[in-house]
Amino acid sequence: MSAPNGAFAQDATLDVGGRVMIDYTIADFDTPDSSIRDSEVRRARLFASGTYGSSVKYKFEFNHATGGGLELTDGYVQFAPQDSQFKFKVGHFKTHNSLEEETSSRFISTIERGAFTDAFELNRRAGVSINMTGDNYGVDVGAFGTNVETEGGPDEGFAFAGRGYYNPIKSDDTIVHLGASWRYREQGDSQSDLRYRQRPYTHVAPDRIINTGRFAESDNFYGAEIAVIRDNIWAAGEYALLRANGSNANEDAEFSGGYMEVGIMFGGNRTYKSGKFNRPKVDKPIGESGMGALALVARYDTIDLQDGPYLGQLNTIVLGADWWATKQTRFALNYFNVDSENGSTKSGSGIVGRLSFDF
Repeated sequence: MSAPNGAFAQDATLDVGGRVMIDYTIADFDTPDSSIRDSEVRRARLFASGTYGSSVKYKFEFNHATGGGLELTDGYVQFAPQDSQFKFKVGHFKTHNSLEEETSSRFISTIERGAFTDAFELNRRAGVSINMTGDNYGVDVGAFGTNVETEGGPDEGFAFAGRGYYNPIKSDDTIVHLGASWRYREQGDSQSDLRYRQRPYTHVAPDRIINTGRFAESDNFYGAEIAVIRDNIWAAGEYALLRANGSNANEDAEFSGGYMEVGIMFGGNRTYKSGKFNRPKVDKPIGESGMGALALVARYDTIDLQDGPYLGQLNTIVLGADWWATKQTRFALNYFNVDSENGSTKSGSGIVGRLSFDF
C-alpha cells in the first residue's frame, strides 16, 4: 500500500505482511525412547517493506518460533541507481549461497531445506553486498560480520561470500538454471570454534543425529546448483563441499553434502525469478471455482561429515505432497526416512505436516 499523503515523502511506499508456519511431527528411531510426537511454530514473521523514490528499497522483518524469542531476520536498505545494472545492499541478510537457501521458505519444495545448508550454517549476517543482474544472469558478492543475535566482544568473526547464476535456456515453458557460490568464514577470538551437525530431517528433533563437535577456526564453502523447470515438471540438485581449518592442534577436514529431487505440479506450476524459485502459480484457487493445485516431490539428500577423527554421515529420502489451496495457503505433508553412519541413531522414519499461510 502507498503511504498516506503527508505521512511520508510523496514518493515513498510501505507494505506490511508476514507468514505463519505450524508443523507437527510423528517419528520413530531405532534407539530407545526416541519417538517424537510434537508440534511447533516453525516461523511466525511480520515485515515492513517498501520503496523511497525509484532507487531505494527497504525491508525489516522479525521472526518468532517455538522455544525462541523475537529476532531480526532481514533488515536492510538497497540502493539501485537509475540506468545502472548494479544494486547495493546494506544491513542484515543472508550470505549469497545456495539456490535453496536463497529461495524463500514459502516456496521451497520440501518442508526442510537440504541438510548441508544447516550443517554448514548458511545464515544471515550484518554486511554489505553488490548485485549485478542481466536478462539471464546475476552475480552477488558481499562482505559480512556476524549474525546480529551473536554475542561476543570486539572480534566476532567475519565472512566473504559470492554467488552467480546463468540461464542458458529461458523461455515461456522452459527454464534452465546453473549456479555456483563460495563463502569464506572465520571465527573471531571471542567466539567458540566452528562445528558441523544436523538433525534427522524434522526440526522438532531434540538432538542432532550427527555432530563433529567444535574444532575449526575457519572454513571455505563451495556450492554448485542446477535446476530445470519444464511446464509443470521440475528437477533440481545441489552439491556442496566444505573445507574446514582446524584450530590449534585440531586436524583440518573436508566435508560434503547435497540433494537431488524431481517433482510435478497438477493445477499449477513452479515459477522462477532472479536466480531462485518464486511463488508457485495456482491456476484455479479455492474460492475462485477451483480446487487449488497439488505438488508431488521425491528427494534424496546426503551429508557426509566423515574425515579423519570426525565422524557422521546422514542420508535422507523425502517424499512430499503439497496442496496449494491458494497461492498463499499451503498444506504440506512429508514422509522421511533417514539412515546414518556413526550417528546417535542408525535409522528412523516419520511424517511431518505443515500448515502455512502468508500475506
